[in-house]
Amino acid sequence: MLHEVLLALSGHPSPLFGQHGDSLGGHDADGDLDILSPSEKGLLNSLGQLSELHMKLRTHLDGIAASHRSTISRAVATSIRQTHLARFQRKIIDVERRILTKDPSIVGAYNIVPLSTIVSDFGEWQRRMQWYWDAACFMRPDRESKSKDEQPECTGAALIDRLRVDTQTGYPDIEAVALELSKVAEAAWLRQLAVWVLHGRLPTHGADDFFIRLEKSEEEPEKVVRNTVLLPSFVSKATASSMMFIGQSLRQLEHHAQQPGGRGTMTAETHALSREHSKHLARLDLPLDQVHLARAVSAIRQSLSQGVLQSLLPLSEIDLLLSCMRRYFLVEDGDFALTLIAEAEKRVSAKQQGMGKLLQDHPAKALQSLSVKDSELGQCMAQTWKSLASRDDDEDDTVFAFARRRIVLAAPGSNNSRPSTSHSLSSNSAIVSAIEFGDLLFLTPTCLSLAIESPLNLIFSTRDMEIYSSINAYLIAIRRAHLRLSDLWRRTSARRDHPAPLNPRYSSTVSGRSQLAKTRSRHRERMAATRRTWATSSAAIFLLSETAAFLEGEIIRCSWDQFTSWVGQPPTSEQSDDSGIEADEEVSSSAAQRDPETIAAGHRAFLAALVYALLLTDVLYTKEVRALLGNIDQLVILFVRLLDLQHTLDQDDDAGLDTTHTAADERKAALDLDRARKKVDSSLKSVVNRLRQLDQERIGAARSLDLGNMETGGFEPWKGGGVDRLLMKLEFGRMRDDGNIA
Repeated sequence: MLHEVLLALSGHPSPLFGQHGDSLGGHDADGDLDILSPSEKGLLNSLGQLSELHMKLRTHLDGIAASHRSTISRAVATSIRQTHLARFQRKIIDVERRILTKDPSIVGAYNIVPLSTIVSDFGEWQRRMQWYWDAACFMRPDRESKSKDEQPECTGAALIDRLRVDTQTGYPDIEAVALELSKVAEAAWLRQLAVWVLHGRLPTHGADDFFIRLEKSEEEPEKVVRNTVLLPSFVSKATASSMMFIGQSLRQLEHHAQQPGGRGTMTAETHALSREHSKHLARLDLPLDQVHLARAVSAIRQSLSQGVLQSLLPLSEIDLLLSCMRRYFLVEDGDFALTLIAEAEKRVSAKQQGMGKLLQDHPAKALQSLSVKDSELGQCMAQTWKSLASRDDDEDDTVFAFARRRIVLAAPGSNNSRPSTSHSLSSNSAIVSAIEFGDLLFLTPTCLSLAIESPLNLIFSTRDMEIYSSINAYLIAIRRAHLRLSDLWRRTSARRDHPAPLNPRYSSTVSGRSQLAKTRSRHRERMAATRRTWATSSAAIFLLSETAAFLEGEIIRCSWDQFTSWVGQPPTSEQSDDSGIEADEEVSSSAAQRDPETIAAGHRAFLAALVYALLLTDVLYTKEVRALLGNIDQLVILFVRLLDLQHTLDQDDDAGLDTTHTAADERKAALDLDRARKKVDSSLKSVVNRLRQLDQERIGAARSLDLGNMETGGFEPWKGGGVDRLLMKLEFGRMRDDGNIA
């Protein structure tokens, strides 16, 4: 019987414990063995459970090692199968050897081998074998016990985290095997990581289980994304970002080397760096330590950045891109904004003039015809650049030439740039309000965008460009409304018109004096009727001008100055990188500029703080501002229509001609204008009230954006420009207009 027990423990089927896959608790030592006592049956039952668990475990592990989608799970399953179960097999052989050699530790008097001694020898394997089975079922649930809601297979990251947790169960034997398997799992994960950080390629096997993947679409042929679910918990967020950046940089270097005119020696330099970087990974001890891993990844990243990346992406190229964004997207160049608005107004007016009757008869068709095509947007942008070039005295303006080649005006969603590799997770991006400002410049939504090409896409992401486009549309819309209201003041005759006598001979007659008195009375009535409209327009101009000065002259200027000053400062040896781990002294001391990932992280923090300071994250405020701008457009249109109508009536009346317009048309136009004026008044009050609410909400720490755990690269955004400063300007202007102060 002892021979049968040992064979069964070795994984062979035995009639002693049943041959039909009984449940783990279903062993009763066979009913034919009535000579056994209940205690002996109980001992055999425990050995039977161990035997059946061994057989099921071997079969289950073979399936995992052969077909599991995760190479980490395959490596762990293979290690359990070939190493840990081999130890169990050696234990069986050792027990058999001791029995055959009549070792007194197991063989008693009269050559009797107590069954309890054998059970005691295998007692430590009961808990260990059960743990192996639980781990195997975690990797791939057993078919007999798997429920419909359970995931069919686990990920490599989940398995690594599970093994790390099991090292703290309190059982020394479980801790030892869990620690050993953790080393196997993390070694397999480190091999996957090495392919990415050394060569910029995804693992050949198990790429679906790696936390970085490449997605392809019609808009972006290749987009590098990061799945945090597939990331082990011991890898910090900053370290994962550095890993992603290293692989992206290597892909960028390979892409640049393949382009015509690319550096032929770049591939050799990259290969030489890969050999050096592999030494950093080889020095890591298993199981991996978070701090040591962060230091190794940081050293690789800085070595790459200060090597080929620094020559590929010098600071001058970064400054050129930033200067372009500041001048044209953040409206530092006022001539660009004015010219673009003027060209847009010219084209919209030309379309509207030819569709006066169509707008009345078929509004749907008219609106469809008024939509602007991409070709027309391109012509508008080309004319804008041409006008700016004729005014520019500096022929060697590299920023202007750079912007002219890359900036395009198109409908939202049109992506003309190569896919960006500067990643930005949703948690690291500023959440801009969904209120649209890009539909005010033209009759259809448009946005200003810039084609980011390699290697600049290491710093700027597609999301960053969307934020810049939103800020630009917001600033252009405010400036456009200000210009349209200011144009009303150029109609001098509408504000200050005192009709003079036609000629001395006619004015001296009774009819001449009567006509002159009638004309002057009519103008006085019109001036009195439009006085409120002029007052509302003046209040709106004051609000828009002060808001634009606050946003552009204080928020953007101060924030940008601080950011560009930080970019230009080289990192010191005492500075830490964005992962919070101090870099190697010999690497940091030679740094001539900040590495692209640090600049990209600081730029994302800058954009998030800037959008917050510009109030673009507040939905209620942006909604009120959008309503105000729309109402101002309506007010200007109705005011111009009324003035033109009055001018036509006056000309026809003075000439004694019949006119198609009547006084009723004038009254109706005046009524529509008064309604539009009331809407603008209401919108002005709503905007100011929302600003006051924001002033109450953004107090203390809420005055500036709380970046939290966001990666900043060591950059500290500018903290100033609270809403109270804008409110003080608005209140001061109101008091001055009311005459309460000198």
